[in-house]
Amino acid sequence: MQGLPFLLVLLSAVAHGYWNFLFKQAENKDAFLCLSKMLEPLIYLVPFVVTVNVWGFELSSLWYVVVGMLLAVANYMCLSGSYKLLDLTIAYPVSRSSTVFLPFLAFIFLGEHIDVVGWVSVILVSLGVVVIPLNEFKLPDLSDRTWVSQKGMGLGMFFAVLAAFTVALYTLWGKLAIQHMHPFIYMYCYTLAANVYFLPLLRRLDRSIIRREWEMNKWRIIGVSVLNTMSFVLILFALALGKVTYVGALRQSSLVVGVGLGWLVLREVVTVPRIVGVGLVIAGGCLTYLAK
Repeated sequence: MQGLPFLLVLLSAVAHGYWNFLFKQAENKDAFLCLSKMLEPLIYLVPFVVTVNVWGFELSSLWYVVVGMLLAVANYMCLSGSYKLLDLTIAYPVSRSSTVFLPFLAFIFLGEHIDVVGWVSVILVSLGVVVIPLNEFKLPDLSDRTWVSQKGMGLGMFFAVLAAFTVALYTLWGKLAIQHMHPFIYMYCYTLAANVYFLPLLRRLDRSIIRREWEMNKWRIIGVSVLNTMSFVLILFALALGKVTYVGALRQSSLVVGVGLGWLVLREVVTVPRIVGVGLVIAGGCLTYLAK
């Protein structure tokens, strides 16, 4: 992986990890997220107009935006479904395991090949993502069948796997889309279109809840709006320069940022599996730099 896309993904990971850290502090996460998504097109309106004037924008390319938006909404819905039916320690790592799908999808649709070092990096990152949420290294008690028969377990796992698959799909789609339009224009239109989903969600909330969330967290909401767009634009530029598989794997280093901020600022407990998981993600991320 070349130096520039490697650096862009790391910067994106820092931005992504920090906005998730800000989002953690929300009182009502639905109100917080919807407000931040609605602010994004307003904050970046002037840069969007300037970019369109310089680079141009063909309306025929809008279908790339529509497909990207539909994949993103599908991801939000699958995540929501998995979190409602599964414990966070199961839903979170499974839904983040898009790196498992990316090598195969990139090969099928883009003819992208990765070397042995690349495969090792993907495996290490994937293992790290699975390990980070664990409280301890402990095998399930197979004599206790409740963990298997838990109501909604199968459907919850289906949603979690589907969430990971949709992340892989919209990452791959982003690579295809920016071959036909400027990365920032794609991201702006994609964010604007996504409000078709977030606006009705916001309207269903009580106004007092929305007002309270804004009064308590307006600067955090604005920060998330700025960093969310910035993070994905950096990823799109990295996708234009590097392989989808390596960009997707290295992007998981945002988890390292999130764990670090949680420990340093929020005083969250850092378990042994979390330390091991962070080490695996860092090792896998470093190997993407050496992979071809």
